[in-house]
Amino acid sequence: MAYNPHPPRGGPAGALPNMNMNFNQMLQRSMQEQAQPEPIVEAPSNPPQSIGYGGVYNATPPQQSFTPNVLGGARETPQPILPVDLPPQAFLTSSMLLDMVDKKVDVLLRDEKEYIGILRSYDQFANLVLTECCERIAARNPEASDDPTIPKWLIADVKLPGLMTVRGENVTICATVDLDREDEPKGVKISSEKEVRALAAAQRLEKKDRDSRKAKALKQAGIEPGFGMQG
Repeated sequence: MAYNPHPPRGGPAGALPNMNMNFNQMLQRSMQEQAQPEPIVEAPSNPPQSIGYGGVYNATPPQQSFTPNVLGGARETPQPILPVDLPPQAFLTSSMLLDMVDKKVDVLLRDEKEYIGILRSYDQFANLVLTECCERIAARNPEASDDPTIPKWLIADVKLPGLMTVRGENVTICATVDLDREDEPKGVKISSEKEVRALAAAQRLEKKDRDSRKAKALKQAGIEPGFGMQG
């Protein structure tokens, strides 16, 4: 049998060139589609107005103007962020003392001293200036018992001349005095200055000796004594 190098294209053997041609065309078409970039659709500069609202949400707000209008008066000015009717002292860290100025106050210090006077001025560090000031000395009443009618403290007010300045970092408590109840304070008895000073000095020595003995006992147990205890 002789071999035919050019088989007919219409038979089954002729389907191979057609398939190769179709595959090449498809490959070229796909490469052309990848080479062409997709068009970028730009968003419209002016979005469409909202349906049913007449474009209220898309409208730009009018600019505020503070010049008088021709048709009717000046426009309302915006409210300031900070109120303008407060003094500069109201924005300091010690602004809580603003209501105590020119009032009678009771000041307790870190060393347990107590001063009563009229607050005249202060600064941002809570340094206080008192006038008509007096020092209140207090001591425990040795006659105190479980009877509530017997006062537990004896007090005496010592008048201080001139102006009194108290450093802010030494203040523990600063409070106003109730003028209606200051003449008859509850739980205390007004006594003489000499008696109260003697009792207060004796009680301080007793406390110092008690703290010293407690500090020694703590050291023997391997514990460091606290603040104010003498070793």
